[in-house]
Amino acid sequence: MRQYRIALAALCAAVLLLAGCNSGNGVVSVSSTQANLRVVNLLPNAGGPIDVTVDDNPFASALGFETLQPYQTINSITQSNPTRTIKASVVGSVSNLLTTSVAPLGETSYSYIMFGPITAPRGQLYVDAVTDPGAGNFNLRVINAAAGIGAVDVYLTAPDADLNLVSPSVGGVAYGGLSGFATVVFGNLQLRVTPAGSKEVIFKSPPRDYAERSAVDVVVYTRGSSSLVNVELLNVDSTGEGTTLVNQLAQFKVVNASTVASPLNVSFDGVLKLSNIPVTGATSYQRTTAAIHTLSVEATATPGAILLTITPTFVPATDSSVILEGPAGAMTATILADNNLPPGPGNARVRVVNATANIAALDVFVDFSKQIAGLPLNSGAYSLELAASALSGTTYQFSFNVAGTPQTVLTLPAVTLLAAKTYTLYVVGPAGALAGAITQDNN
Repeated sequence: MRQYRIALAALCAAVLLLAGCNSGNGVVSVSSTQANLRVVNLLPNAGGPIDVTVDDNPFASALGFETLQPYQTINSITQSNPTRTIKASVVGSVSNLLTTSVAPLGETSYSYIMFGPITAPRGQLYVDAVTDPGAGNFNLRVINAAAGIGAVDVYLTAPDADLNLVSPSVGGVAYGGLSGFATVVFGNLQLRVTPAGSKEVIFKSPPRDYAERSAVDVVVYTRGSSSLVNVELLNVDSTGEGTTLVNQLAQFKVVNASTVASPLNVSFDGVLKLSNIPVTGATSYQRTTAAIHTLSVEATATPGAILLTITPTFVPATDSSVILEGPAGAMTATILADNNLPPGPGNARVRVVNATANIAALDVFVDFSKQIAGLPLNSGAYSLELAASALSGTTYQFSFNVAGTPQTVLTLPAVTLLAAKTYTLYVVGPAGALAGAITQDNN
């Protein structure tokens, strides 16, 4: 009899109690046939909110970027239905962005997290199960959903503690990866993220309280920066709520597309930060606080004579380009949000910016084929993804015509692009004296 009971128990476990396994009294636990599911949208460039279905039944509607649908019950697997299908699509689209087969067990909670660039989106299911961390502690787990950043370390420390003196709370989590739960002493703590093995901070937020015996998932994701990340903090509890932690850092670069003959100096909040930027020159990304800042521009030939002062707002966890244009007496600036997500597999991405002095619109040709029509002045397009070699690169010819005409105003005969890299090609100068400048914008 004892062996029979053991065999029966094993059989019930094998089918997860989902097919109505019972001891013969006809009672089936409702909870054993259901699971809890939470859906999180961390797709930075999907182009709109996301609708999610489970087995073609509506689950979440118009889920915006950086928002979530807390736990709802869904049917778990049974012998006759061993999988469930999650589909995600941009609102109004007739095609699915993601289709994922999952096998949820009864009486278990899950998070389905959508992340990555639109050219290589991912939807992954993570089990939300945790053990008691004990008195005085809480549990911390890390999910790396930050495309293009690489593996990350996460620190939870006393506010402004020196990272050189401590080890990561969780270390070395690869893209798409999930750490185990780490036990951390609860309290008022500051969360910071670095590239794995580095002390370079790419995310930091104000300190916040972490409750005793709680459990959280730290989801590291990208808003499109080449190196900065953001964090979604997911509670592992009975409701499945979460909080977006906003990075206190941002990045910007300066591009000299002016017609000023002298190189330019740029002061940042009253302090000289960038000097001798030549015409067609572009700086590397400068890291700063995500806030309103004051940039002042002078020509190196006339120090003290301010040509332009602007007060841009740099958005948390993003990259921006500040493009300086025009003559000394009428200089202007265009500020563009930069998409530095990785391109699709085997491709390079090229953004083309019309930063000319006086051409209202350009047609852009790649190897003699028109790829962008009517690119307006002071704007950039992200639509070009070109096949490229990862080792030696692939060379293309870029040509630019006055929009709608056969008049070619600039040809760049040999632009070499590497796979997995994101570039910006700036067309600068007045008609008749145009030049091209290209920058590589991701690591």
